[in-house]
Amino acid sequence: MALRILHGADLHLGRRRLNGRLPDSDFAAAFECLAARAREWRADVMLLAGDLFDAPQIPPPVLRQAEQVLRPLKKARIPVLAIEGNHDRQVLGVPRPTWVRYLAEEGLLTLLATPFTAEGPLLKPYSAETLEGAYVELEGVRFVGAGYLGAGTDRRVAAIAAALPGDRMPTVMMLHAGPEYFVGEGGGFQHETLKLLQAKIVYLALGHIHKPMIHRAEDGRPWAINPGSPENCRLDEADAPGPRGWAEVVIDPDALPGLVLADAAIRECPRRPVLKRELDVTPFGNKLKAGDEAIAHAALKLLASDPPPPEAVVRLYLTGQLNIGRITLEPLTLAEQLADAAGIAGVEVNLEKLELFTGRPATGRSLEGLTTAQIERLALEEMLQERPPEGLEDRVAETAELFVQLKRLVTQRAGGEAVLEALETSPLPGAMARARRSV
Repeated sequence: MALRILHGADLHLGRRRLNGRLPDSDFAAAFECLAARAREWRADVMLLAGDLFDAPQIPPPVLRQAEQVLRPLKKARIPVLAIEGNHDRQVLGVPRPTWVRYLAEEGLLTLLATPFTAEGPLLKPYSAETLEGAYVELEGVRFVGAGYLGAGTDRRVAAIAAALPGDRMPTVMMLHAGPEYFVGEGGGFQHETLKLLQAKIVYLALGHIHKPMIHRAEDGRPWAINPGSPENCRLDEADAPGPRGWAEVVIDPDALPGLVLADAAIRECPRRPVLKRELDVTPFGNKLKAGDEAIAHAALKLLASDPPPPEAVVRLYLTGQLNIGRITLEPLTLAEQLADAAGIAGVEVNLEKLELFTGRPATGRSLEGLTTAQIERLALEEMLQERPPEGLEDRVAETAELFVQLKRLVTQRAGGEAVLEALETSPLPGAMARARRSV
C-alpha cells in the first residue's frame, strides 16, 4: 500500500519582519496551508524538517499558533514527525528543553533526534515513554530524524549513513542542512555524502535552506528535496524561482527495489505578495532644500501610478545619483511614511543600486558613480587590508561582503536570529576558528 508523505520545513513561526510591521500570523497561515493540504490529501504522515519556530524563546501567542495547527492533524490521525533546526535550539548538543519538545510532550508531534557519542551516532528506536529516539516505523517505512548537526554536518551524516541498517525496509531520513557550496564550509553536506545516503534511504527530507532544492538520483528522479520556506522569512526570498512551500512524496514499500519512491514534487504555498518598484532619484539628487521630501513625493506618486494591493509589501529600489553632501536620506523613516500614505502592508527602501557623488577623492579613488554598497565595501576592504582577521588574510573581499550584509540586516531591523543565520551560513567564522585551533 502506497504511503503519502507531506514534507514541510522552515515554518519559522514568530518571525518578525520590517520591525514588526508585518504580522507574524503570515507564518501561522503558511503552516495551516500545509496542514490543510495534509488533511485534504489524506496524507499518512507529515514531516517537519526543522525550524518550526524562529527562535528558542517564543511568546505565548506563537506557541498557540503551533498548537492550533497541530491539534486538527492529531484529530485527523495524521502523525507529525519533526526534527529540530538551528533556530529551535539554544545550543547544539546541550539537552535543554525546547518548545518543540513541549509539543511532543503534549502529544502533538513525535520529535526524532540522533545523538552522538564518542563511538558514533545512537540509532535507537523511538520510545513513547521517554519521548526520545532516532527513528520510528510506520506502515512498513522507517523514518530517521537526524536534525541539525552544526559544523560537523558532513562528517556526521556520513557516520549516520554507515550506521543505518542495510535491510530491505524503505528508509526516509529528515535532515536540517543544505549542500556545502550553499551554506558554507563545515556547515553542509558534500555531493559524495548524498551518494552514501542514497544507498541506504529512499527519500531525504531536507530543511534549513529557504529556497527550493531538488537533488536527483543518477536516473534523474528526485530523491532528496528541500521544499523551501512556505512564507518569505526575508523579503528577498520572494525572488526564488519555481514552486516553494511543501513536498508531496509517495512511497510504495511493496514495490520493486528502485521503484519504492513512486512520486516526489514541490507544491506552491500562497504567500504575502512582495512587489518591486524602482525610482530614479537623479532629478532630486542635488537639491539643497527639501530633497528628501521631493524623493518621498516622487516615490508616493510612483506607487499611486500602479497601486499595489493593500496586503502587499513593496521593495523600493532607489536608482540614479544622489549628492550625499546635500541630502540626508533615512530609509527606515521613508519606508514607514510611504507604507502609511499608500495604505499598504509595508515598504522596504533599498539603496544598493543608488550611485552617490561628492566629487571628493577617497584613498586615491573617486566616489563618482559608485553605489552605496560599493562605497561601503571599498572602505571595509581598505580597513581589512591593513588589519585582516586571523585566518581571512586572503579572503578580504568576502569578509567585507559579509560585513555589508550584517550591516544591512541590522539597519533593516531584521533581528538577532537573522544575523545569527547569516553568520552560520557563512564559511568565514569557520575559517577563523580553524586558524585559531592551528596556532
